[in-house]
Amino acid sequence: MSEIKVLLADRHDLTSAGIRAFIAEKHDLTLINSATSKGAVLKSLAESKPDVLIVDHNIQGFLTLNDLAEAKEISSQTKLLIISSDDDRENINRVLESGINGYVTKECSKQEIVNAIYATAKGQKFFCNKILDILLEKHNQKEDENCEPTNLSKRETEILKLIAKGNSTLKIADKLHLSHHTVNTHRKNILKKLKVKSPTELIIYAINTGLIKPQNTGK
Repeated sequence: MSEIKVLLADRHDLTSAGIRAFIAEKHDLTLINSATSKGAVLKSLAESKPDVLIVDHNIQGFLTLNDLAEAKEISSQTKLLIISSDDDRENINRVLESGINGYVTKECSKQEIVNAIYATAKGQKFFCNKILDILLEKHNQKEDENCEPTNLSKRETEILKLIAKGNSTLKIADKLHLSHHTVNTHRKNILKKLKVKSPTELIIYAINTGLIKPQNTGK
C-alpha cells in the first residue's frame, strides 16, 4: 500500500492536533479530513473512501456505535481504529464486539499510535496493552464457565493461526493452496467449535493457547 488515506473524527482539539502531527510526519500517510461532526464524517467517507477512519466513540453527542455501523456500510473498505480515553470496561467491550479493527488509548505513545494506523490499514487487528488485558479478562471469564478443552483439527489450527494474524480468507486460501470456499467452511467450523462469534475472540483464544504471541496483535 503506497499511500494510506486517513480520516480523523475527534472533537477534542488537543488529541486531534497530536494525531494530525503524527500523520504529517509520515510521507505515506495522508490526512483527507479532520471531521468534528457526524455529517462531516459520513460525507468524507462517501466521497473519499479512506483506508482508515480514526474515531473516538466516547464523545457525547458525536458518533454512536450505530453511526460506526453506518460508516462501515457507506465505505466497506474503510478500516476502523478507535483512539479513546474511555475507561468503562463495558463500553470498551461493546465497541470491540462491533467488529472494529483496532483500539488504542489516548495515553499510548506516538509510535504505538502510528503502528496502529499502519496495522489497521492492512486489515490487521491491533490492540494496546490496556485493551488486550480487557479482552483477555473477558475471555478468561468465559473459559471459567466451561473448562472442557476444544479439539481442533491440524488444518483448523493452521487456519486459526492465520486468521488471528489478520489474514483474509483469500490470503489464507492462497497460502494454503485451498479454495476460498474450503477456507470459509473451516472458519465456520472453528467458530462453532470454539463457541465464539468474532475474529477478536479468535485472537484471544490463539494467544491463550500459545498459537500466536501477544505482539502479533500490536502488544
